[in-house]
Amino acid sequence: MSYKKFFLAVMLATLTAMVNAQSVSVYITDNSGTSTNVRNAPKGKVVAKLNANNGIMFEVESPRNGWWKISGGVYTDPEKDMDEFRLKGSTTGYWVHYSVIGFSTSNYGGQTLHLRQSPSAKARSVFSFKTETQLHPLEVRNGWVKVVTDDGKHTGWIEDQWICGNSVTNCC
Repeated sequence: MSYKKFFLAVMLATLTAMVNAQSVSVYITDNSGTSTNVRNAPKGKVVAKLNANNGIMFEVESPRNGWWKISGGVYTDPEKDMDEFRLKGSTTGYWVHYSVIGFSTSNYGGQTLHLRQSPSAKARSVFSFKTETQLHPLEVRNGWVKVVTDDGKHTGWIEDQWICGNSVTNCC
């Protein structure tokens, strides 16, 4: 797969996530130093291990008690491997825990972003920041994503227009 086709596939996946209020683009953020487990069900049997150093990106949906179902193609970093990565021929039915996946914010111009108490621009801000920040998804609802900051100190809702699930480049 060429870099251009890869980029278009990732952008299509991102647009699909924006249209489908129940999915979100993410990448592996596992800092444990070991491979990230992919399971056949929440808390189920490990069916694959993914290396976080490969820049793996994919779509997740249907969160269940901290677990996300992999719903879209799993792509690796085009700098290292331009082939689409598949788990045993399909990504359907595989699960990952929220703590090992995430995305960064796309406030590249230093915009102030707010994590809100509920999924509404009118909701009270529970945390504000101006720098790009890594977040972990907890829930998705109508163009908003409930997240927890990488340090675990802040939880709130952010508009999905401010997230970037591409580990290779920014989402400008």
